[in-house]
Amino acid sequence: MRAPQQSPTAGALRAAEAIQNPGSQSTSLPELIDRETGVSEILEILESIIAQAGDLIESRSPELAAAARAALKRYSDEAPRRDE
Repeated sequence: MRAPQQSPTAGALRAAEAIQNPGSQSTSLPELIDRETGVSEILEILESIIAQAGDLIESRSPELAAAARAALKRYSDEAPRRDE
């Protein structure tokens, strides 16, 4: 069974438009995508939620906590942080 196809997010559409805009060449492609999609900001928020409420989440839904930690590890380890 195939998963239902999802429409692109508003951030993805903004990033695609910015990439196609000739004036966007002054910003690096990764920075542009990061800014338009908000992924780094979402990762920072998720990291804060896990840090502050990880035990509570773990006690109610260990699978959710594990999935959140795995996503943080996967995406945070692969990309430089904005504050670096």
